[in-house]
Amino acid sequence: MEAQAIADAFGLGRAESLSEPVARGELGQVRRFVTDQGTWAIKESLEELRGDDVAAIEWSSAFHLACWQAGIPTPQPRQAGDRFVADVDGELVQAYTWVDLADPDPWLDAASVGSLLAAVHAVRRAPEGGVDEWFQAPIGEREWRAVLKASRAAAAPYVDRLAELLPRLVEVESILTPMERVQTCHLDLWADNLRRTPDGGLCVIDFDNAGPADPARELAMLIVEFGRGDALRQRRLHDAYRDAGGPGRLTGRTDFGLTVAQLHHIGHRHLRMWLAARDSESRARSLAGVEEFLGAALLLADVDAALGAVT
Repeated sequence: MEAQAIADAFGLGRAESLSEPVARGELGQVRRFVTDQGTWAIKESLEELRGDDVAAIEWSSAFHLACWQAGIPTPQPRQAGDRFVADVDGELVQAYTWVDLADPDPWLDAASVGSLLAAVHAVRRAPEGGVDEWFQAPIGEREWRAVLKASRAAAAPYVDRLAELLPRLVEVESILTPMERVQTCHLDLWADNLRRTPDGGLCVIDFDNAGPADPARELAMLIVEFGRGDALRQRRLHDAYRDAGGPGRLTGRTDFGLTVAQLHHIGHRHLRMWLAARDSESRARSLAGVEEFLGAALLLADVDAALGAVT
């Protein structure tokens, strides 16, 4: 991509420098872009985006902008005319104000995380569309066993641990039920996307998965991610959220369905990617994801402990 073409698309002034990718996820990468008007984050997709994909990003970006306008600490999404996604030299890109961020840290202050989640949930936007299976559907015993069989045939280094965990992965999926479309939620507030800034504050990034959800289930997800299995941290996050006016209310195991569904779909994706990898770099990246999934699997006992800590 030509740097000035990016600047022209988003009205960012005169281009000065465009870095190589400084951050990379499974679906996108980010470059640091400097112009005479400031410093920006330019996000490129690593997968081909279809019309429906672009429409979904436009919608989630509008929610992101509403959160920024409401005072949520988050980079400002820039618009290219009346759109958030611009076609620059055949690449679909997004632009944001640049924010310096610390590395992902699930040990952020639990009360601050709870208060910030309540503020995000106070940005009420009517849900649009259905809930994706990624956020509510089980992988299912049949598919787990198929992945185990393929992993065993490929002599995967993780196969014994997957075999040992499989019955408990299937067991915890029993709590999954369809999620109510209460309001728009971020839906991806793992430690990768809720980070500390150099001044000690918090910042929310990456709204691309935002969509219809039950805020109680998103609250449960953050209790798992930032509670770290510690009952005191879980209560502090939960109580700070309630004290700040957060609308979510945990009432039972099913409230942890969003967490289980996402963790299982992420883990399943890494397992399938390891099996499909054709080079050492891809296989190593996928194996790291598999190791993280198997090493910190959320089991039914963990769900019950977290629920007991906050109710």
